Amino acid sequence: METKLFGLDWDKDALEVVERDGRFFMRYDASAHATVWREDEITAEDAQKIASGRGGTYEVIIALQRRLGLAAYESNWSPPS
Repeated sequence: METKLFGLDWDKDALEVVERDGRFFMRYDASAHATVWREDEITAEDAQKIASGRGGTYEVIIALQRRLGLAAYESNWSPPS
């Protein structure tokens, strides 16, 4: 079962956080020039940082990009149509 904790209207935003089986995932557009949708696992603390606002979101995304390296820019998920 998946629960959307917060996030998006796909027409306006580019990020959402969901909880699935006790694990947290961030779905987002990882690219500045082309659409690259990703879903990456994050911690409960990361989910709280994202909920706190843009600064927290930026911090979590930068940490994910560092952790994933070049894979951070490869699509691994698609939003529902």
